Amino acid sequence: MTFQSGRALLVAAAVVLATTANAADVQFPAGSKVGLTPPKGFSPSETMRGFNDPDNSSAILILEMPAPAFPEVSKAMTAEGLKKQGVTVEKRENLKLKTGNGIFIVGRQETNGEKLRKWILVAGTQDLTVIVTALVPDKAKNIYSDAAMRDALTSLDVRGSVPITEQLGLLPFKLDDLANLRAFRVEPNTVFLTDGPKDLAEPAEQPLLVVSAAPGGPTDNQQRELFARNLFAGVAGFKDVQILGTDTIRLSGVQTHQLLAEGKDAKTGANVKLVQWLRFGNGAFVRFLGVSSADSWQGAFPRFRTVRDSLASRQ
Repeated sequence: MTFQSGRALLVAAAVVLATTANAADVQFPAGSKVGLTPPKGFSPSETMRGFNDPDNSSAILILEMPAPAFPEVSKAMTAEGLKKQGVTVEKRENLKLKTGNGIFIVGRQETNGEKLRKWILVAGTQDLTVIVTALVPDKAKNIYSDAAMRDALTSLDVRGSVPITEQLGLLPFKLDDLANLRAFRVEPNTVFLTDGPKDLAEPAEQPLLVVSAAPGGPTDNQQRELFARNLFAGVAGFKDVQILGTDTIRLSGVQTHQLLAEGKDAKTGANVKLVQWLRFGNGAFVRFLGVSSADSWQGAFPRFRTVRDSLASRQ
C-alpha cells in the first residue's frame, strides 16, 4: 500500500466516523418527528416541543406543519413580512438540507423591552414543513454565535415515526396497567388500545378501548347522568344501540359514571357490546369507551376494567 492510498483510506474512515458521530448527536424532543443536534448548553425541553437553556433564558422551538405548506411559508419569510412581526432581518440564506430545501434567517427582535437574537430555519421535507426558531437574549448572544446556531439548526433530521411509548408519555394521564392491550394510536389527550395485530378501530374484529381526557364536566350527579348519555349518543359506527343500564361508582375516592349498552356494528351487522366510564374531578373528566363483539365481551370487559382502575395522574 502506498502512502497516498493509505492516507485516502484514513480520510475515508474519518469521514465515516464523523458521519456516524453526527448522526448519533441528533436529539428528538419527546413526541417530535423532528430533531437536531443542539448547541452545547441546550437540552430537550419537558414543557414544549424543542430545546432550552434555562440558565440563559434561551430556547429552540420546533413547529411541524403539513408538507404542502412549504411554498406559502417560504414566501412569508421575507424581510418585509418578518418586519411586520417585529423581526429585523440581517441575513437570509437559501440552502440545501439533507431533508430537502431550506431557508436560514438571522435577525433580531425586541419583546417586552428585551432585545433578542433570533434565528429561523424553514425546512421542507417529504412529509413535513418545519419551522425551527431559536431565541437568545442579547445578554447571552456571545455564548451562541451565528455560526453555532446555523450548525445546530441545519443539522435538522426527521425520523420515520415517534415510538408509541414516547407518545404515551405526552398524555395528561398515566395508565399503569394496559391488561395486555396494545396502544396503536395516540392523539392529543387520547389513546387507542386494542387486542389484536391490526392497527385499526374495528371493534367487531378486535376489542377496542379509547381513553381520553377533556376539561369541564358537570358537578351535579343528575347533570352527570344527562351529560354521560349525551356524550354516548355521539358515538358513531353503530346501530340499534340500546342502553342496558347506568350507575354511579366510586373508584379511589373519585366519582365515576358507568353506562352499559349493546348494538350492532354499522359495517358488518355483528352484535357488539359497549361500556362507557366517565371519571370526574378537578374540573376535568376522563372517558373510557370500550367496545368488542358480543362473542369477545366476556374476556374483553375485565381487561377494560383493569385499564380503567390503573388510571393515575402525571402530577
